[in-house]
Amino acid sequence: MTRRVEWTLLLCIGLDLLGFGMIIAEFQLFAEKLVPKGWPVGPIVGALLASTFIVQLYASPRWGAWSDRTNRRVAFVAVNGISGLSMLIYAAAGNLWILLASRILSGLGAANVAIAQAYVTASSDAPERTAKLGRLSAAINTGLVLGPALGGFLSHQYGHGTVGVIAGVASLCGTALAAIVLPNVIANPEAKTAPTRKTGNLALLREFPSVLPLVIVAAVAWVSLATLEGTFARLINRQFGLGTLEFGWIFSYESLLGIGISIGLLPILVKRLGELNLLRTAYICQGLGLVLNPFAAAFGLPPLIVLFAASTVYSLGSSCANPTINGLASELLPEERHGELFGLMQSARAFGFVVGPLVGGAMFDYWPPAPYIFAGVVCVIAAVLVRIPAGTGASQPKAAA
Repeated sequence: MTRRVEWTLLLCIGLDLLGFGMIIAEFQLFAEKLVPKGWPVGPIVGALLASTFIVQLYASPRWGAWSDRTNRRVAFVAVNGISGLSMLIYAAAGNLWILLASRILSGLGAANVAIAQAYVTASSDAPERTAKLGRLSAAINTGLVLGPALGGFLSHQYGHGTVGVIAGVASLCGTALAAIVLPNVIANPEAKTAPTRKTGNLALLREFPSVLPLVIVAAVAWVSLATLEGTFARLINRQFGLGTLEFGWIFSYESLLGIGISIGLLPILVKRLGELNLLRTAYICQGLGLVLNPFAAAFGLPPLIVLFAASTVYSLGSSCANPTINGLASELLPEERHGELFGLMQSARAFGFVVGPLVGGAMFDYWPPAPYIFAGVVCVIAAVLVRIPAGTGASQPKAAA
């Protein structure tokens, strides 16, 4: 894969995640306004957030497998275009049903990251593969740096319609660029003449059972992040009187920090600690950062300062964990199955984002700190569950000189 193709993919993903981040900055508070009086707000907002990932749970592995069998360029352009369309529909949402439709389309278009991962890991050895996935993670975080801050500002000044239109246009610009620049890539040319293979989560896991432990750990860890994203805007608004503007600042700070960690610190930590110790430490940091959030006013400092400190700890964990676990999983399967694999890992993420918002929303209505304590426990469980499957070639900690 040429640098031109890689940087095109990074730009396209960055633009799509820019739009995603813009909407995330205001989604929870906007959805609250659409819930009819007397209806349970937490479960409804949680269900709307979860709907995207319920669809993604089914669709992403199939999009990934289709990209393996047919043409990765066509698949990427299709799913990225659906993602952009979902944002334009969000702009027009005036009731819960249109809002739900936008979330369903968002789930159908969420496999763009999985297909991009399959693109960038092509013809790479293990160290190069981890580096490329780190750069892709940095591109995602770059979009999320600008998106929440821009979305929070536009929402505060102009309302959700402007947010949705600008987000959708950004994503569709990336789609047009991909259609022009990306080459046609058929990962498995023999697939057209080979017997049709069953696709889906269980089919891949039956063929490659060694990847199952990594999928389980990834799913457990994503539950914790989904709990935060499903309730964080409501938490800082209710507990500390902060709004979409501050949410955008915090989210963008996490993403900016994630860029530096993914590109600069991650390779060093892998060499120093090895994958197993790094993953365990990362999940512990993730959980600690989450637990600190609802108690930000208890340290004698302005809550916003404590929230930024908690975000620092959390971002350190999440930025190290995700590329590492994806890189390990990619070593267990042949390259022509990477689209399906990363679709499966997206499904693990989707599972977390189905469970997290539903459970977190209900727990938040009962006691606002509850979902954050729950998420911290979930991260500890993920740290305990981490095992390195045989056959990955995982690195060991660097010996002291």
